[in-house]
Amino acid sequence: MIFNGIEKDYIRVIADLFRPPSPPIMFDIFNMSKSGTRVRKKKLMDANLQVPIRISSNQRIESLKEDMSTWLIHDEPKKLIFKDNPNRYYLAYYEGMELSERPKYAKGYINFYLPQAYRFGLEKIINVTSQPSVHTITGQVEVPWTIEVVFTKATNTLEIEGSNNFYLLLAYEFVVGDRLTLKLDGRKALLNGEDLRHSYRMISNFVHLQPGQFTVQASHNCSLKYDERYY
Repeated sequence: MIFNGIEKDYIRVIADLFRPPSPPIMFDIFNMSKSGTRVRKKKLMDANLQVPIRISSNQRIESLKEDMSTWLIHDEPKKLIFKDNPNRYYLAYYEGMELSERPKYAKGYINFYLPQAYRFGLEKIINVTSQPSVHTITGQVEVPWTIEVVFTKATNTLEIEGSNNFYLLLAYEFVVGDRLTLKLDGRKALLNGEDLRHSYRMISNFVHLQPGQFTVQASHNCSLKYDERYY
C-alpha cells in the first residue's frame, strides 16, 4: 500500500482486502400511484474503505504511532495505491485506525474516506493543434480537464472547440511567453498565475469529457490533460 507517495515497510495489507467494483449509488425515486417506484436520477456517492493490515517491527508499536500519523493525516485527499493494481488509485483521507496490539506486532484496519469513490487511472495528454484531430477518451466515467497553453505568438483570442458541445472562447491581449492554464473545476483561468476568468466569453460551454471518441482543435497549440476515471 502506497499513500501520499510513501510505503511503510512495517505495514502489510492482508490479502482479504475488499474493494467494491463501483462507488455506492443513491437513487432519487418517487412512488408510483399503484405500486412500485420510478427512478428520477441516480448519483454516485462517497464511500469508506477499510484496509486490513498487519504491522510488525523491531520497534514497539507505540513508538511508531507518531510516524504513522505524520504519514496519514493531511488537509487534502492523497493518492492511495495498492501494489496489486499499480495503474489505479483512490483519492483518500485517513479517517482512523483500529488495532489489536502486542509490543512489536499489531493487526487491524486503517479506515479511509473517499469523497469521490472512483478508481482513478493514468494521466492522459492530448496535443491540440489548429487542425481537427480525433482522440479516444479512456476510462468509464466523464472527467474534468485541464488545458495548458504557452503562447508563441501574440493574439487577442483563444478558441478551443471539441465534440459533445465542448467550446471555449477567451478574449485577452496575450503576448509571447504567456502561460495560460484553464480548468473545468471552478472554471479557472490562470495567466502567469493570475486570475483571468473574466476573459471567458459568454458563448463558452464548459462540459466534461465523455468516454469515447473526441474531436478537438484550437486557435493556438495547447495540451489538454485528464485523469482516467473508473467505477
